[in-house]
Amino acid sequence: MEIATIYSARDLPRPSLPDEIKDIISKLKISFKAAYRRARPTRSVETEDWRNSVLLDVVRKVREKDDPDYDEINSFINKLTKQTYTKMITEILARIEKRDEMFRLRVTTLLFDRGIRQNFFASLMADAYADIIKMFPDASGDLLSQVAKFDELYDTNKLIVVPGSDDAGYDEAIIAWTKLKETKRGFAVYISELFARGLIPDETMTALMTHVFTDLRESLTAPKTPTKEEHVDALVRFVFAMASKMPDIKNAIKAILAVPKAEAPCLNMKSRFKLEDALKV
Repeated sequence: MEIATIYSARDLPRPSLPDEIKDIISKLKISFKAAYRRARPTRSVETEDWRNSVLLDVVRKVREKDDPDYDEINSFINKLTKQTYTKMITEILARIEKRDEMFRLRVTTLLFDRGIRQNFFASLMADAYADIIKMFPDASGDLLSQVAKFDELYDTNKLIVVPGSDDAGYDEAIIAWTKLKETKRGFAVYISELFARGLIPDETMTALMTHVFTDLRESLTAPKTPTKEEHVDALVRFVFAMASKMPDIKNAIKAILAVPKAEAPCLNMKSRFKLEDALKV
């Protein structure tokens, strides 16, 4: 049968349905629900902790130059000064804009790492992070993840025992101990710069400082050991760095200083003087 013949049949008279068929149809519950295709969620919604799953690897590769854009950004960051800032940050933002969120995370992690390890540039690194967040608001999530995972990313909870100077591993242990000490100090300095620019929420900073003071109170009363004394000193340096940015913590500092010296064997005089100086900033 030709198609034209089939279509012509549409106009032919049709016999009416039998009453019994009509009766069956009338008793049926017929409903219609529109089916909508659900939009594919973005990665940040689909996997809210996507940063946490890759951050450790990103930090490990922070110095790799396996991407031309990333290599150029690394070069721009090396050239950042107050005089070159506008030109360099414009170049950095332009390269982030044409790439995906994973590339942006690599760049913000590079800034985070540089701000910690070379904290004499902390102010410029914080300015750059602020401008990235201003243009790409989702980058604030990068920062919060980096702060929350700092201890894991930089392995700062490990204990380094320095042997006697005559020990074969003395030089290596001293180098590792010094690097760890500088990393903790750099984190404190950089965090204070980021907080001063409003990049870290008050509640996040308050929670972090609460943890620091709890750790400090518990650690300074522990039996005195070189490792524990150094840990207390690292916490004190963090508190000192934050004192000018968070005046409210000065009452907590006074409470630490009020602990009798006999009950605080791990709070040496250098750390005590540092806390006293924190009250003056």
